[in-house]
Amino acid sequence: MLLVHILETEGYEVTLGSGVEEIVHLARENNVDAILLDCRSGETLAPETCVRLKQEPQTVGIMTVALVGPGAEGRFIDLLKAGIDENFVRPVAPLKLLAFLRDRVLFQSGSHRRAGDGRILTYASVELDTVRHSVRRFGISIHLGPIEFRLLQFFMENREQACSRAQLIEAGWPERRYVDAKTVNVHVGRLRKALSVAGGSDLIRTVRSSGYLLDASQLDDPHGAADRPGEETDS
Repeated sequence: MLLVHILETEGYEVTLGSGVEEIVHLARENNVDAILLDCRSGETLAPETCVRLKQEPQTVGIMTVALVGPGAEGRFIDLLKAGIDENFVRPVAPLKLLAFLRDRVLFQSGSHRRAGDGRILTYASVELDTVRHSVRRFGISIHLGPIEFRLLQFFMENREQACSRAQLIEAGWPERRYVDAKTVNVHVGRLRKALSVAGGSDLIRTVRSSGYLLDASQLDDPHGAADRPGEETDS
């Protein structure tokens, strides 16, 4: 309740949930920027909830943050495997958590906008609004995390062109911290899953020994679901 008070004082609207099903339902039905998961010793709620959130197209892009309590440090591996976006060990300084939410999460809700560069990118059935930081496919809103949003924007600006992993790292991680190829693969996989809303075809192709490209040219091909000759699938 103290954390709720701190967040609300900073202007956030906070909804409390308990249990995997309730949290996933709230995430589906509300415009959620982030989900803070309380990870306590002897409980599996946080990793189980994170797994469910990352499995569903409507919630895969929502930022997930684990607040790891004393004695629950052993859950770090489970949380990483579940796809958690960030971990904080309790007691966490409120200013540190608030700074993270301000700098990382609000990017995707459009709070950090640059005047004059807003535009809407469209390709196939996807519409990306660079001002609102929103994405729709078939008219259905898709939640994307900041990294997936930046990757999609880069793909759409370079549609039907092979994008190397080095280019994707530069686009997705502008702070230029060390990122390896496997990390790129994971985030592209999350983006693919998010874009699969309503059973839509996979628009992202894997190019052998190169990277990826956004390509809708094969959607009318009865064999379009298969990879092109010379392409490989992710392991």
